[in-house]
Amino acid sequence: MENRNYHGVDVDGILRIRGKKGYGVSVAVTKEDMTDTYCTGSGRYGQEYPVNTDMIFQAGSVSKPVFAMTLLRYVDKKEIDLDEDLSDMISDFIKGPVTFTALLSHSAGLNVHGFDGYPARSKLLSLEDVLSGRGNSPKIRRIKPYGKQFCYSGGGITLAELAFTRITGKTLPEAFDEEIAKPLNLVHSGYFQPLDDNRLLNAAFGGRLGIKEDDKKGYHFYPEHAAAGFWSTPTELNRMGIELGISYRKGGLISKESARRMMKPVMANCGLCIFRGDETTPELAYHGGWNEGFLTDFRFSLKEKLCVTAMINRANMKTANEMADVGDKLYRVFR
Repeated sequence: MENRNYHGVDVDGILRIRGKKGYGVSVAVTKEDMTDTYCTGSGRYGQEYPVNTDMIFQAGSVSKPVFAMTLLRYVDKKEIDLDEDLSDMISDFIKGPVTFTALLSHSAGLNVHGFDGYPARSKLLSLEDVLSGRGNSPKIRRIKPYGKQFCYSGGGITLAELAFTRITGKTLPEAFDEEIAKPLNLVHSGYFQPLDDNRLLNAAFGGRLGIKEDDKKGYHFYPEHAAAGFWSTPTELNRMGIELGISYRKGGLISKESARRMMKPVMANCGLCIFRGDETTPELAYHGGWNEGFLTDFRFSLKEKLCVTAMINRANMKTANEMADVGDKLYRVFR
């Protein structure tokens, strides 16, 4: 039988990938200027639909560091101040002081941990709809003292997205395309909500949504772009991770000052939409992602050109732990 281990890591075994019509995983490892990929299983449960390197998956909360990277381009252009009080600009949703730093580091004390998304054919909602509680998540509100503790809040990231659009006059999908996708030549990545017919052809379906909800559009729509609305491939997420590492070391697509601000923990081990490793991996920056039917593990080094990303079309706690195991093992192999 063919040895399916990938650089000594039993990806199929750890993630329980079985057969051609079950779940599938896409992995990419970038070391220096070389990227190596591994794809296995099906991108659409119940179908023989082989995962390929260009197949797009929902990145879940890895949407957040991509948002932070995009926002920092405007910080470098002096159009956004991370420490400016935004309370007047978003007073229709939250009272009292609030800054981008607090929102992006989950220290603003806001509610709404995450989002469930909506069936792809659902009526489209605006950021204002979501923040007002007119969707399937509660109205945004403060539940903890401001700036005193870490309180993970996808709602806070959505509030930051609203402030971003009001300051720049651009939607996040537009800004990402202009500031990140074009300079890095990313052709498969974006806040595509919902997917157009062309991109749908090579998109993974989340979990069993293609069977349970919609056989044509087996994914959920996320109007909360910054918090959960990003689609990508492991190879292109690696390109962003490598660029963030370069920017941290010497400046690149974003300035060295901005990259270091992003990576510096504000509360606990969380910087601006990114987490930092422990004493055994102090150079590590990482974030996980969990949407309905999708999981992502994204991690990169601040010391060298090294990034590892894995994406799968299955989401539960057991698989989340297995994905972290795969990501950690591969990162340590190449570190």
